[in-house]
Amino acid sequence: MQLNLKKAVLTTGLAASVAFLALTGCMSSNSERSAGRQLDDRIVNSKVKDALDDAPVYKFPEVRVMTYGGVVQLSGFVSSEEQKSKAAELAKRVEGVHEVINNISLKPTATGRESGYQQNHDKSLDADVKVETKTETK
Repeated sequence: MQLNLKKAVLTTGLAASVAFLALTGCMSSNSERSAGRQLDDRIVNSKVKDALDDAPVYKFPEVRVMTYGGVVQLSGFVSSEEQKSKAAELAKRVEGVHEVINNISLKPTATGRESGYQQNHDKSLDADVKVETKTETK
């Protein structure tokens, strides 16, 4: 009887420990942010997207917005440095934005360079390139 009671106490204690560890181990990495802070970030994110979409001159369809703790990160592609600066400026004006990280890149051109760069064209490097195509007859 004494042995069965010890087993029961040990089993119960072990089960309680496993349950406690399982519940505390399942906390997500977002637990440091309250539900209110997460909601605030979603609202700020939405407002920044709206500000970029409503810009009268510039449209920013290829710019993504992410918000964490009031810090807004912009990424994606635009055609000019002016657009990149304008997107950051618009984001900074939104209520609730504490900081803007501007990771927007300039769209590459056909030469593979970013569109904001001045291109020096050396005509001595131009050469006629003959492209042959094979046609197969049946």
